[in-house]
Parts: sequence; structure tokens; C-alpha cells
Amino acid sequence: MVAITSGAVVPITTGVESVSEVFFRIGRWWTESLSQGLLDSEVSTIEGWRVLGALRGGEGFTMSEMSTAMAIPPPTLTRIVDKLVDGGFVLRRVDATDRRRVLIYLSARGKSKVRRLARQEAAMKATLTEEFGEDNAIALIRTLARASELPIPGR
Repeated sequence: MVAITSGAVVPITTGVESVSEVFFRIGRWWTESLSQGLLDSEVSTIEGWRVLGALRGGEGFTMSEMSTAMAIPPPTLTRIVDKLVDGGFVLRRVDATDRRRVLIYLSARGKSKVRRLARQEAAMKATLTEEFGEDNAIALIRTLARASELPIPGR
């Protein structure tokens, strides 16, 4: 693949020799596909949708658990959750077993909103399945999930 800028031809490698370009492009495809029709005035960031998606399990999580699991710095997560609470999508509740802990949960409105996320994810999975076949699409998703858990080189 090549890109033409200002009359010059710039080679763009998306093969295995350019891992960074491949991951950059898949990240952009994933973000743009996910945000298509999902971002609105109520939940206007992918990070907000990530938090809603993480809460769909229903068990409730502390902010520190969410911050660690999602690799979102605590101050940033607090701002995201505050907006979701203000919008009525997330609730804060004192933990019944340890009153010092505050857990965050999806509200009924949040659960309804997450159904949109599930539909968007299903559409993306369908696109991958159509392109690569079901077994390959599932293998790709599993492989990318594993890759996302690898240690960062040099750390």
C-alpha cells in the first residue's frame, strides 16, 4: 500500500515487518467501528463506553479495581465515572460487606445504554466473521486479547 502526499509516494507497510503500522491501523479501525453511531451527547467518549462495558457484569467494582483493570489513571477514571453518574448511567453504592468501600454499578439506564454497545460489538464481530470465517475471527479476537495482556517491552 502507498500513500500519496504532496505528489510524493510514501510506502505504507502493513505486513508483518511493520508491527506498529498494523497495530495502529487495527486500533483505528476498532475505535472508528465501535464509535460509529455509539458516541452521542450522553456518552461522548470511547473511554466512557469502556467503563459502561466493564460494568455490565453487574457485580460492582471499586474505583481502584476499575482503574487497574482498565489501565485508566484514577483521576481520569473519576472524571469519566462522575459524568456517567451525572447522566444517570452509573450508581455509587456503599459495599454491604465493607462500609469503607464504594462500589460502582450500572443503573437501569446504564444497562439500557449498554445494549447499544453490545449491538455495536456484535456488528463488528459479524464483520470479522464475514471476512475471515467464524473460527478465524474467534482466533483473531482471542489472539488480540492475549497480546493486549503481554508486558510492554522495555518495562
